[in-house]
Order: sequence, then structure tokens, then C-alpha cells
Amino acid sequence: MSGPQNAQDFIRALKAATDPPQAGGPLKIEIARQAWDNTSMYVPNKAEAIVEWLLSIMLKDKSRPPYNPLYDSRFWGLLSDVLCVPHAARASDHGRAIRAWMVPLLNRIPISPIVLSYLEAYHSGCRDAVFGFEIAARCIAVLWPLAAPKFNPETLLESFGAVIRLGASANAPVSPFNLPQTLDVSRALTAIVSSYRSCLANWAAKRKHLYTLFLGRHLSSWLQFVSQHREGEVGTLIADIYDAGIETMFGLETMKQAAADHKHDATLSEALMAVPPDCFEAVLRSLPMLFGSYVQSIKRHKNAIFSQGSSHAASHIAEQVQRAAMSLYADCISFARKVDDLPSWECRVLLLEVVERDNLVNAADEDSQALLGQERDSALQTLGDSWNEQYAQRNDCAVKLLASLTRLDYDSTSPSFALVLPKMVAMHRNVPSATQFLKLLVEYDSKTRSIPSFIGHVCEAFSSRRLQRIPGGAKAAYRIACNGPLTSITFYDELARAVHNFLTPGQVLGAIQYVAQRLEDAYTGFLDGAARRAADSGDGARKRRKKDRDRDAHEESGEDDGHLAVSFVLVARTAAAVLRAIPLHTLTEDVRAEAERAILGVHAAVVGRALADGFGTGQGGRRESWSWQLVLAGALRLHYSLALTHGLPTQPPLEQEIAEVTLSCVEDEGVIPELVVEVLRTLMHHCTTSTFDHSSLFEQSLNYLAAHLPNAENTWSGKAHLLESHSTGAVAALQLLVDRWLPEFDAWASIPQLQRLCRLLISSDLSSFSAGTQAMSLRSILVTTLHDAQFWEMSRLQDSFLTVLNEQTVSLDEIDLAKTVASLSAKSSRLPADAIQSITSAYNVLALTPLEYIPRSMHLAFLKRGFAADAALLSTLRYAKKVRVSESQLVVVREVLCRSMAYLDTIESLADSVYWPYVLASDQGVADNTSGLTSVTKDLIDMYQGSLLRSAKRAPEPLTALASKYAQGFTSRTPSMSERAALLLVDSIVQGVPASSLPTQCVDGIHALHTSMVKFTTMVSSGTSTGSIPFNEYSLDVWSHVRILGHWLGLEADRLPQISRKLAERLLSHSNDMQQTVALAPMIVSILFGEINALDSEHTGEHIEYVVVTYIALVRICGLPALSGLDTRLATACKALPTSAFAAMLDVVYEELPTQGKLGPEDVSSLVHFSALLLHDAPEGTSKTCQAFATKCLNLFADDRRFIDIPAVRHEALDFVFMQCSDRPASLRTADLSGIWSFIGALLSGSQTHDASTDLAVFHGIVNTLSALVRLRRDLLLQTLPHLGQSLRQLVACLRAPRPQLGGKQSRLVMDSLPRWVAAPPPSSTSASSTSAPIGAAESKALARLLTTLTTKTLVRAPQREQQQGQQQPASLARPFARHAAYVLTAYAGAVADPLCVLAAPVRRELLPGLCALCEMLGEHSRDAVMAAALDAGGKAAMKALWREYEKQRYVGKG
Repeated sequence: MSGPQNAQDFIRALKAATDPPQAGGPLKIEIARQAWDNTSMYVPNKAEAIVEWLLSIMLKDKSRPPYNPLYDSRFWGLLSDVLCVPHAARASDHGRAIRAWMVPLLNRIPISPIVLSYLEAYHSGCRDAVFGFEIAARCIAVLWPLAAPKFNPETLLESFGAVIRLGASANAPVSPFNLPQTLDVSRALTAIVSSYRSCLANWAAKRKHLYTLFLGRHLSSWLQFVSQHREGEVGTLIADIYDAGIETMFGLETMKQAAADHKHDATLSEALMAVPPDCFEAVLRSLPMLFGSYVQSIKRHKNAIFSQGSSHAASHIAEQVQRAAMSLYADCISFARKVDDLPSWECRVLLLEVVERDNLVNAADEDSQALLGQERDSALQTLGDSWNEQYAQRNDCAVKLLASLTRLDYDSTSPSFALVLPKMVAMHRNVPSATQFLKLLVEYDSKTRSIPSFIGHVCEAFSSRRLQRIPGGAKAAYRIACNGPLTSITFYDELARAVHNFLTPGQVLGAIQYVAQRLEDAYTGFLDGAARRAADSGDGARKRRKKDRDRDAHEESGEDDGHLAVSFVLVARTAAAVLRAIPLHTLTEDVRAEAERAILGVHAAVVGRALADGFGTGQGGRRESWSWQLVLAGALRLHYSLALTHGLPTQPPLEQEIAEVTLSCVEDEGVIPELVVEVLRTLMHHCTTSTFDHSSLFEQSLNYLAAHLPNAENTWSGKAHLLESHSTGAVAALQLLVDRWLPEFDAWASIPQLQRLCRLLISSDLSSFSAGTQAMSLRSILVTTLHDAQFWEMSRLQDSFLTVLNEQTVSLDEIDLAKTVASLSAKSSRLPADAIQSITSAYNVLALTPLEYIPRSMHLAFLKRGFAADAALLSTLRYAKKVRVSESQLVVVREVLCRSMAYLDTIESLADSVYWPYVLASDQGVADNTSGLTSVTKDLIDMYQGSLLRSAKRAPEPLTALASKYAQGFTSRTPSMSERAALLLVDSIVQGVPASSLPTQCVDGIHALHTSMVKFTTMVSSGTSTGSIPFNEYSLDVWSHVRILGHWLGLEADRLPQISRKLAERLLSHSNDMQQTVALAPMIVSILFGEINALDSEHTGEHIEYVVVTYIALVRICGLPALSGLDTRLATACKALPTSAFAAMLDVVYEELPTQGKLGPEDVSSLVHFSALLLHDAPEGTSKTCQAFATKCLNLFADDRRFIDIPAVRHEALDFVFMQCSDRPASLRTADLSGIWSFIGALLSGSQTHDASTDLAVFHGIVNTLSALVRLRRDLLLQTLPHLGQSLRQLVACLRAPRPQLGGKQSRLVMDSLPRWVAAPPPSSTSASSTSAPIGAAESKALARLLTTLTTKTLVRAPQREQQQGQQQPASLARPFARHAAYVLTAYAGAVADPLCVLAAPVRRELLPGLCALCEMLGEHSRDAVMAAALDAGGKAAMKALWREYEKQRYVGKG
């Protein structure tokens, strides 16, 4: 199909009235495309003619059939090709620049209708518009900046509104903001927004009109856009759209017009109220940002807005700013109150945080105070259902609101605390802000010295009438209240700290008396309630008529003995926290004596009385009541707390008779577990202070544990109120015994009691407990105990523990291993269930026991018994159907065997001719392998075969026999343990010893094994066709080992077919099956490596390139973390490569390493990882090749900035450098240090761009690299100490963080001095939280360890000839680096004194040991010189503070 052949026909065709111009001919768009592509066809101003026609037809013929030129990608594609041609081609168009003819053309043809129509079609979801949007955006990015200066403000506003609607589109997949933005899309949208902002800045007369139009047409879309992109979006385009909306609404002229009434413009409030209901949630999410921006704008222009009256004082202007801001806050709150849901409360919290952050509350403004009071009342009303978990998030917002109000005006909020605290008693634990609010209240009361009144509010919150408002009865109230924030350990710690530090001496006696009175009132109320209940049930004495009336009044109030008991227990907990923290040391002697008497009086009046009433003679019936048991548990808890109070002259008494009665409760099944635990804890402590019979106490404790611990499958969270059964009570009692009283138990208990406790621990079934749970369980207690050094220092307990372990396993001595193994094929008698349980329990404990504390003789005994246990368990697992045995129990036994043999390193002496053949066949008859049995069995066999290989020189027969046995295998396509073991043996042989070091008979046996494996591969392959190759893990694994073993034996490698490429192609073609790809990749890559040895020199290079490409493709498909098994295989495959092939592979890798090459960043990072693997496992005789390659790589990393800027490549490059310095330090040369220092310097240098999140791995990688150089190559560092000092200075500077609430320029000044991988702090948001340091205490500790390493003496890992030339003596860098230490210390002093930065206290604390090491190097003389010449006033103050800390820990030679 031919078109016009000259310029005249071409122009006539484009201007023809019909399309196509000739019937049956090409369309106009095809004619235009053909003319543009035909470079030999001359048309004057061809580009201008085509663009004019395209824009004209898009503007006029928007819906002409058979196509729509506005949405047709052919039109936009041609326009893009014309506008975006290369500069050379553009210059050849008669030398006319595009701008010269484009601006007049755009003056004739407006493009704004075209762009608006296209964006609206995109927003509506037009398929053609969405498909061609990227091409259209490329054209708009070129045309819009040229045409925008001629547009009127209204047109620019409509275009800006179209961009907003794209971002706020409800059709999320259509929105370009929800898709990866290309450069063209971003440039096009940014050009539209920027042109509108320029118009807004230049057309002052139109701002009010634009403001009105924006509110009427685009406000709801803009708010939806802000709500969708307000979090985590820091892109320039999104920030520009937000700023454009703020500049439209809060421009100087707009705010000036509203300044007369000291309010904001009412038009904005009316527009907000007119938002449709379906946009409410979006508006609520946007309001805090809108309000915050308004406050910032009004503060920025406050002098221009409010300085026109007679009063120009700064205080008056500040009041006007506050009044105007609070006016908008009132309207925002009114809008937020229109609904009562979670987004509404979140909005109200964020709005109030803005008020708090910018200090907008004026105490003299009655309207503001009334508004905040309404918010406070609303929050209090919301907390009415604080017990309901359904409203936990809303309650969290209400508490945050109260916290902000408290920080704003404590005096106005404090009267409501009496209402807030009772509601917090029932608050669910999923309200994290409650604890922070309580901490805030304690801090304020500490500052005002009003702690006693706060204690009163807390005790009042625990009154029974408050607790009765919690539905579910007394037990539910107790459970909810104990789970709440007002009874949390965190709150009681804060309260105790406040009492101890801020309770004045004049308040001590009053506080004690008040607590005593509340305790007595709570207990008296409980006694009255219990008496009324007893009288109503007929158990108590009948009351007189007046008492009956009193009882009726109490019944009407709803107070029962259960709620009264809960009230007493909660008040007693508060009293315990307060009384233990009383600052007796601050009192005078007479006042202190009176305070001590008062505390003991509290014990006598309440605790002693309660224990006597509950445990006294004839009160057994009372102990059957849940409420009485709860009161007694609370009384014992208070007694224990007072007994541990420091400073009391005497211990609170506990009568002997009551103690004996108390102990009897342990045996009572009707007693709640919480009371049992409190009884045991109290009596344990009582044994240490009196002559109470500890033998009976220990016996009762062991009886309780023996009765309930075997059934203790439950876990315990550590809270007493959650002890719901005696099984959890037994866990709590055991934790109490081993954590607090184990030394006393070891000292006082008899040998039978010690053995009984150990037997309880060892005999327990640990298989039902998960190892990863955070709750307290029998397993967690046992693990903690066995890993506690104090436990093994108790000689009596240790002897008992080992004795019981020996008793539990001694029955295995009677088992004949040979007979048991022989009976595996016959269904003979098996071990009974109790013996199986005893054995598995013992080995479960052995698996958790540190090996160092078991004597060698017992190790050997447990090993021999383990062999018998292994065989007995496998026999039972196969044949005994009635005995409950699982594979996991067998796994534990074999893990113990592996640990013990590795620890003893005496496997040769334990080589049993019966056990090891049994292990090789142990996988037969086992149902599944989910428990890891195969893995641990392979480890066991590998350990055994490694020992045979090491002893082959002096005893070659076992290895020869084993290889011959394996050679008889490989007959089945299904792998057995014997075949797996043979492959493990091949790995051990190839990696362990060369063939020349083994006896001839061993080599012959291994050769026979290789022959058998070759026959197997020939059998399974059945030729060389890829279709007949078994594509499974086992067959490929055998094939790869045949190659490796053949190279080790020195055999010709051309006997096997070359199948690696076909296998790789088949694997990559089926890459959708990720699991199969990950499983087969190691074997196929190993085969690829193995076939290199079989190729001639002509084909080796091509094959090596194929190997590298295959590795890159596999990593691209699966990712490096998933291919960890591939790295292990490469270690074996690389060592078997010829030196020439290895050098060629390094050359291929280096050619593709530059990031500006054909490969992407991910592929380059995989290549860097691959090169590190090659160097780590290089063949022998390639040291010079490796050194040259490493030097070139180091120089490449330093020269190419992309190795610094791209995170994935940066990680692998840094790992490569660290590997060179730590794993191959002897290969480093002086020339390598230039590349290393340049690379590290580039990593630590400042950057104007930063990553989205701080990459802490870079900091640790640099520190580890420098540490390796300091420890291993001190000789090289001596020549480059200034570079080391500069790197340390930069690392110290990285610990800085910008101060919170810095301005934009100030933040940029700080961030430009930090590396790229340190993330910029988030922009100021509506949250009042401060910006934390991007690099924390862990990184500071690592840097301190590096600085301390400078003073540590080490040996140099230099090449052997250099070691022979110089005497190797341990030395450090302390003296050489002393002259450079001053510069590192000045960097620290500058960071501390920097007014724009903050060095967090944890960071300084962790860095102190390293700084002290530098101070030790520096000395006082150099310090004085530094103070005089190198530091300013702030730096001198920081240096003096550091030196004082150094002097505190400095060793002065006095002990």
C-alpha cells in the first residue's frame, strides 16, 4: 500500500475532507507515519506539518469513526516519535529547533482541551486511554511547558483538578499513582502541577477567584488524594500536588481577608460541611494535615496578617494566631463529630496533637477552653465501655485525647482524674496508650508533689461499687481488672519510683496512714459482706432489726462479698507497691521510727487479722469460699511485700500455728491455685527468717508438683490471676522454686528430696510444648534452669540430677544391641510403654543439657545407651502399634548422639560394627520424614564416615569395606539411606584429602564405587536424549557426584554424555515450579561445572559463559536466599576446576561486572556474589589469579558510583570486600588498600539523595571490614593510618541524627553530610512524636568494639614468606594510632556539640568504651593541645564531659 510520494501530495492528503483521502487507500495516520519513517522523502517543515495535523485532528475530530484520534495510540505514538527524536535528527530538519516552530503552533492550536479530555477519559477507565497513557504522557511532558504560559488561570486550575482526580480515582488500578511511575508520566503530571503553581504565584488578582473555584469543584477530590497518599509518600509529584492545594487555600491574600475577625475564611468550613457522606472518611484522614498546614501558613505570614492594627506586640500577634487557628480547629472538630466511628476519633486525636505541638491554646480564650472541655467530656463518655474489647481501638483514641489535654492544661484536666481512673480499671490490655497516660499522670503528680492525692484516686478506683459496673460477676471483674493498665507491673513500677523519689518527708506519715485506712476499710467492708452472706445462707448469727435494714440497704447497692474481696485484693496490691517504696532514708530518726511502726501497724491491723480470720482455729469453712481464698491470697501477697521492704527494724510476724495451717492448704483440691502459690512463696521466705520446718514445706511442695506437674500441658503467662487450674499452678510453683529458692533447696533439702525434684523434671513429657512460645511452660523452665550456671554450681543438686539421669537410662544397658538390630526384621518383643517414656524423657533433657557439665565417663555411658535406645525406638516405631512413639523422639536421640560425638571427638573408638550398618538401613519402614529424621541421620553418618577417612592411613580396611559396600548399591531408582550415605562419602573424600594421600586399597575401593555410580547413571539415562534423563533430584545428584569423583580419581571425563546444557534449558523452561527449580538447581549447576573438565580448549570458553548465564538466570528466578544449597555445591565444584578454566571464568565474570553494561543491578549483584564464591573456594595453585581478580574488583567498586547507590549491588560489593579482609587476609597487598579505602570512603561520604530506609547492614559491614583489617593485617594499616582515622571519623559522624522539628534547609544541611544509605527523617506530620536517631545503640556498640580492637594485640596473617622474614610478635595499633586518635575524638565532640544534630543517650553510652580507648591513646598532653587548637566552646564542653567519664573508669594502679 503506497502513499504520497512528494510533499504536495502529502499535504493534500492530510488536508483532505475524507479519511482515507482515496477510497480503498491508506488512512491519514498511515500516510503520516509512512512519510515520517521515509527519510528520503523531502517535505519542507515535515515535523511541523505532521504535529499541526495531529493536534488539529485531536482537537476537532475527537470521535470520528472508525477510530477516535484522541485515544488512538497510533496518533500519540507518531506525535511522540516526532517530538522526541534524537538531537542529531532534530537538527537535520532544516536546522530549525523544535521550540522555534512549536511555540507559534501551540499559540494557534490550544492543547489544554486535548489534555483535559484525555485525562478525563483515563479517569473514567477508558481502555484505550489507559493503554496508551505512557506514550501520551511523553508528548504532554514536551508540549505542556511550551503552551502553559498562554493559558489562563482557570484552565490551569481545571488541568490541576484533572491530575487530582487521577490520584483520587476510586478505580485504583486506573490511577497512575497506584502504578510504577515512569519518568515520562512523572514529568507530564509534574509539568501540569508546576504550571498551576507558577500561575498561582504570579496572578495575585486571581487568587481569590481560584480559591473559590477550587473549593467548589476540586476540594473533595484533593482531600481524597491527600488521604490516599499521606503516609509513606515522599515523592516530588505528590508533595507538589499537596503544596499546590495548600497554597490555593491558605495563600496570604486569602488569610488577610479573614484577619479582621481573627478567624479563618468561613468558605472553607462551608465547603467541608458540604462534602458528600461517601467522602467523610477521606476528609477525616486529611483534616489533620490540612489543619497543620494552615497553622504553619498562618505562622509564616503572621506579621503580614496581624500587624495592621494599633497593637503590634509579639504577644498580641501570638494571641491572634492562636485564636485564628483554634477557630479552624473548632470547625474541624465539628465536622469530625458528625460521625462517631474510629476514623472520627483518630482524626480528633491528630487534630489535638497539632494543637499541642504548635502551642495553640490560650488560657484566656474562653471559647477554646470550652471546646477542649467538650472534647474531654466526650472522651470520658466514650470510656464508659472500656471493658469491651470491641471498642479497644476507640478507647485507645480516647485515652490519647485525654493525654494530649493533660499535657496542654493539667490544671483543667486534673479534676476529671477521679472519673478517668475507675474507667481504666476495666480497660482492656489492648489499649497501649493507657500505660503512657498513667505514666504522664504520675510524672505530673511527681512534679507538683501531689503523689498522696493520686494514690487516693487509684484506691478509689478499686472500690467495689466501681467494680460492679463490669459485667460478668466478681470473677470476671477480677480477671479484667488484673489485666488492665492500672494493675500492670509497668504502672506499679512508675508509682513506686515516684513515691520513693518525690514523696516529701512531710507526706510520708500521711501517705502511710491513708493507705492503712483504705486497707482497713476494704477489709472491714469485705467482713461485713461475708457476714451478710453467711447470715442470708443461714450459717451466721441472725442480726437485729436495725442490722437487717442495713443489710437491705447494702443489697440495694448491689455490693456482694465477691466484689468486696476483689476490691481488697486490688487495694492491697497498690498498698504493697506504695509501702515498699516509702523513702525511709530521707526521714529523721523519730519520724522514721514512727513510720516504721505505722507500716508494721498496717500489717498487724490488716494482714495479721485477715490471716487469723481465714486460717484460724474453727475457720475451715471460710477457706471453702472463693472470696475468702482471694482475700487470703491478697493478704499473703501483702505480707510478702512488707517482708521484703528494706529499712524495717523487724520482719512482719507470721505466727507458727497460722503457718502450719497455711501449709495444709496446699493439699486441699478446693483451694484456688493462686492461694497455693502465695502460700508456698510466703512459707519459703518464712523458712529463711524463722525456725519453721523446711523439710515439711519441701515435702508438701514436691507432693503438689508430683500431683499436678505431669498433667501441666498448659502454659502460664506469669500473672497470678491467670492461674485457672492446678496444672498451671504447678508450673508457677516450679518456676517459683527454681528461680528464687533453688539455692536454699539445694542447701536444706535431703538427698531423696533433691532426687525427687530432679526426677519430676526429667520424667516430664516435653514433646507437647513448643520451643518458640513466649509463655512460661515446663520446657521453658527446664531450658532456663539447665542453662543457668548457678544450677551447675550446686554440687548436691548436680549430683542428684546426674544420678537420676543415669537411673532413667540404666535399663538400656540390658539391651543387646546386636540382638535388637537383628530383630528389626522379625516382630519380636518390644520395650514396654513406661520404659519408652523414661528413655525419651531422659534424652529430651540430655538434648537441653550443656555438654560441658557432664563427666566424660557419663558421656560415654549415655553414648552407648543411645545406640541401644536408637535401635529400641526404631523397632517400637515400626512394629509396636499400641505404644505411642513418634519419629521426633528418635530424632532427639540421634541429635544427642551427634552432639556428644562431636564434643568428645572419639568416634573412632566408638565405631560399632553393628550400629553403623543399622543406621544406614534405618530409613526402611519409616512412614514420613517431616520430623527431620533423614537430616539428622545424614549428619550422623557423615560424622562417622569423616572419622573413617581421617583414620584411613593407619586403618584403611573400614573405609575400603564401606566403599565396596556402597559400590554394590545403586541398583534402584529410588534412593535409600545407603545411596545417600555414598554421596556424603564422595563429598567428604573430594573436600578432605587428595587421592595420593590415601592407601592404594582405599583408592581401589573408591574407584569401584565410581564404576558402580557410572553404571547407575548409564542405566537411568538410557542414552543421551533429554527426554529419557530422569529429571529428579536423586538421579541428577548422582550424576553430579560421578563427575566430581572422576576428576578426583584422575579419570578421563569424556565417558559420560554432555547433558548439562539440555538439563539447564529444561529447568529454566519449567521455572514456574519454584520448588522444583530450587531443588534441582544445585545439581544442574554442579553438572555444568563438572563437564568443564571434559571439554577441549576450543569449547571451554563458550561453556563457561553458559555456566555464568545459567547462574544469573537461576538467581533471577529464585533469588539468592532460596539458593543457599547452590552455594554449598559450588564450594565443591570450584575446587575441582582446572586452573585455566578457573581463570577464564573469572575473566568472564569481570567483563560483566560493570553496572553500565548489559546486565541490570540485580544480575550484577548476583555476579558479585558468584565471584566471592569463586574466590572463597578457589582451586589450588590459583592464588595469583585470585589476587589479580580481587584487585581489579576492588578498584571497580571504588570507581563505579553505582556500586554505592544501588542497594542490592552495594550489599554484595561490601560482602565481597569483607570476605577478602576476613577470609583471605593473606592475599591482600598494599595496592588493594587504595581500592578498599576509596570504596569505604565513598560509602561514608555525604549525599544529597537518600534511601527510603536506613540500611544498617552497611554500617555493620564497614565496621566488620575495618575490624578484620585491624586484627589480621595490621602491617598494611601502618602505612595508611590517616585513611583509617578518616573512616572512623565518618563512622562517628553517621551516629548523628537531625534534631526534631528542624526546618527544611536545616534538615538538608544535616542530611547532606550523611551517607546515602542513611534515610532522611520523615517530614513533620501531625504526630507530635520526635524523630529518633536512624542509627541506634547496637551500631554504636559495634563501633566501640572496633575502637577497642585498636588496643588489642594480635598476630598478622601475612603471606608465609613475609612471616619468615619478620619476627611474629603480638602487637597492637595503640601507639601508632595515637597521633590520629585526636581527630576521631574531635569528630565525636563536634557531633555532640552540633546544634542541628542529636546524639542519643543510648548511642553515647554504648560508644563510651571505644572513646575511652582513644582517650588512653591520646594522653593528657595531646588532649590539652586539642582543647586549645581544634575545638570551639561546645566541643570543649563535650570533650571535658568525655574526659570525666574516662577518668572514672581509668585504671590508676591501686589494685
